[in-house]
Amino acid sequence: MEPEAELGDGYLGTEIGVRRRSASVSDDYSVQKTNDDATECKYIASKLNYFKDAYVHRFILGDDCNLRRDPEISRGYWARIVAVKAVVDAFLKAFPEKRQIINLGAGFDTLYWRLKEEEKQLYRYVEVDFSSVTAKKIRQMRRPGSPNLVSMFSEEPKEVEHSDLHAGDYHLVGADLRQLNEFKEKLDSCDLNYKLPTLFIAECVLVYMGTSQSDALLSACVRWFENAFFLNYEQVNIGDTFGKIMVSNLHGRGIILPGLVACENLDAQKRRFIGNGWKNVIVKTMWEIYGKEIPDIQVKRIEKLELLDEKILLSQLLEHYCFVIASKNARAFDFEWKK
Repeated sequence: MEPEAELGDGYLGTEIGVRRRSASVSDDYSVQKTNDDATECKYIASKLNYFKDAYVHRFILGDDCNLRRDPEISRGYWARIVAVKAVVDAFLKAFPEKRQIINLGAGFDTLYWRLKEEEKQLYRYVEVDFSSVTAKKIRQMRRPGSPNLVSMFSEEPKEVEHSDLHAGDYHLVGADLRQLNEFKEKLDSCDLNYKLPTLFIAECVLVYMGTSQSDALLSACVRWFENAFFLNYEQVNIGDTFGKIMVSNLHGRGIILPGLVACENLDAQKRRFIGNGWKNVIVKTMWEIYGKEIPDIQVKRIEKLELLDEKILLSQLLEHYCFVIASKNARAFDFEWKK
């Protein structure tokens, strides 16, 4: 739930939306700004004890004294983060030996460091985003502070053109995902093993492309990697009243999302993956994950952290985002929840 749309006053309105993806300088700035907002949301939720993230504060660019978000936003980010982690943990459990993760449109995500903290090793962890975003991430991670992010890499980092960084098991590269030749060249620079089990993660990324471009990207991932898996977090049910309000407010602000046609409903999301060579496609709304998948004891814990006046707004919000979990081959996995 990246901050782009407005459905009213306050931070909640700014959160029901997505990040624009464009190669232009002005849109690069917009992407960076929404990435900053998303990082602040995660930081606030972690400070309120929704989840533990000892690294996100390293990517807060300004003063955090006045940061706040509505409870619905913190709960939404919590559900998203723990669900992503549950899928990642299931992937790592299914493939205990060499495995890889490629995080598309990663922004200032901290998953790599959280996995290292848990002593979960990967052959390669690759993050991809626009070069303007990756360059700023490199600057932030190199700044003095605690914890020392650079010290957690398996090798001394080597920087290329200020936007790419290679450090053994960790690689951060700048690329436009709509330009497949550029994207493939950057992947090749990361010394990936295209035969190893590889999990792609995309959170509010594909919607910024036309469907022909996202289809090409999904098909390429299937072709290039022998044992590929994909986790997609994105809008859904945009054809109902609440969804139309979301889209209308986005359009009113001049924000066009070319990939919305694939977000019409759960079936549309599933068809998109099946049509591009993916099998065993699981699709669930975030509301279903929040209410039925995440262990009840965890939900009850976070619901005590902040008072929520009306749960209906939270349910509407989470009904309009979904998880898609897909595999190239017959083998599939779901969630691995912490007890």
